[in-house]
Amino acid sequence: MNKKILVSGLVTTVINLLLHTAAYILILKDVYRSYPAVSEEFRNQLSRPLDQLIVWAMVVTSLSMGFLITLVMKWAGANTFTSGLKYGFVFSLLFWGSVNFGLYASSNFFSTTSVFIDYACSVTVMTIAAAVAAWLLGSGKTNINFKES
Repeated sequence: MNKKILVSGLVTTVINLLLHTAAYILILKDVYRSYPAVSEEFRNQLSRPLDQLIVWAMVVTSLSMGFLITLVMKWAGANTFTSGLKYGFVFSLLFWGSVNFGLYASSNFFSTTSVFIDYACSVTVMTIAAAVAAWLLGSGKTNINFKES
């Protein structure tokens, strides 16, 4: 892995994590409470309180998502913010469609309203993160050739 992919992956990880956190705090937290699929007691059993989060697992999932986005942008050949928006939007529609609607179909975690709002938030966040990744991958060069190691 070269330095540009490493830096892009790390920055994309931070951007994606911050945007997802903001979406949850500003939108989704209230949506889940306003349109519950399960009782509050059961929801509290499913989700860990902040002081009980498993930090190393959060780091692994954040890094995995950041580098997934970065590698998909690299493989797509996206090297501008605009091309990252385009490819990122398609990728995020498919990725989050699979995750959100798979969970909706097979569990009681989402209500109909919350699944669509979560889907829109997740697609928006990943699209922006992908645009940043593509911009970082293309910065400083018009033609990018990565050496595989």
